[in-house]
Amino acid sequence: KTLKPLLPKYISTVDSGNFVGYLYIVKSFLEENKSKEKNEIEILLNIVISLINNTNFKFLYNEKTRLFSIGFSIDQNKLTDSYYDLLASEARQASLVAIAKRDVSLKHWNNLSRTLTNLKEYKGLVSWSGTAFEYLMPNVNLKMIKGSLLDESSAFAVESQINYAKMLNIPWGISESAYNIKDLNNNYQYKAFGIPWLGLKRGLEDEVVVSPYSTFLSLEYKLNDGIKNLKEIENLGGIGKYGFYESIDFTINRMPIGKKYMIVKCFMAHHQGLILNSINNVINNNKIGAILSIENGKAIENNLENIDYFYEKIRVNQEESNEIEEWINQVRIDLKKNIIRKQNRDINNREIYAYLHVRL
Repeated sequence: KTLKPLLPKYISTVDSGNFVGYLYIVKSFLEENKSKEKNEIEILLNIVISLINNTNFKFLYNEKTRLFSIGFSIDQNKLTDSYYDLLASEARQASLVAIAKRDVSLKHWNNLSRTLTNLKEYKGLVSWSGTAFEYLMPNVNLKMIKGSLLDESSAFAVESQINYAKMLNIPWGISESAYNIKDLNNNYQYKAFGIPWLGLKRGLEDEVVVSPYSTFLSLEYKLNDGIKNLKEIENLGGIGKYGFYESIDFTINRMPIGKKYMIVKCFMAHHQGLILNSINNVINNNKIGAILSIENGKAIENNLENIDYFYEKIRVNQEESNEIEEWINQVRIDLKKNIIRKQNRDINNREIYAYLHVRL
């Protein structure tokens, strides 16, 4: 009601990236509809553009590590000494937006870890908590390149969700969410839950909390299975007056005597928004998952795995062009050393593309 910042005052990297990312989508929508209510839309458009231009992600970035901090503490006047160093992270959109705005170097993207984990004969990126949120949330409004490392890892994460749930004989969809513990003010507590073999965090197997929004995020990969899973959640009592509840807690040591699960009866605005956006993407063929347009007609997609991005999707200035060329030359050197060291010949672009898909 007062519009004052909540204490402690903190600037989150993930939330900032999501905020500016969605501002780009609002900007695109307003530009597409300029002709309808020109004066009103022009005012709104100027506000959105001003917000985007006045956001600087450098304050959340460590130049030495080339990584984003989790955030900035206003009270302590410093960055939190923990960093997003994995590609499979909810901070992925913040990275892409910051690169698009030229707030940070392209080298940041290449500095994100691409460590792999496996399930049977399949492999995918490892994350910190093994949540659906880390793999799938950034995909809601970023175009996925089919067959890319991020796309394959997202599909791998969904398969892992389904396999783990089968082992436990429960519905699938595990992520960060509220769970069946309340504080003194009767508010549900909140934290990350995940798939043990996807996450580096220890103890993931100790707690099991299923969140419906996780299934909605996965509909792009498992539409029919996802709908069946949502019906199973509904049959367990997972729907209330305003839609799907936040989660179902299956953690044994939090269950009252005689109960196998407890419904976490609250509605989180962020997760409900992700549900609506995910439904929209299914119905309207990934309309939200559009290109994030940036000034002067440039654009960015989450296809930095593909070297075509640098030459076709944005126009770079001379300094960035030199930086990219230096990087490509290093790729050529790596190729000669690691892939075709016995063959003394020039490397063609097709081989560079193939190598980058593995390396990135």
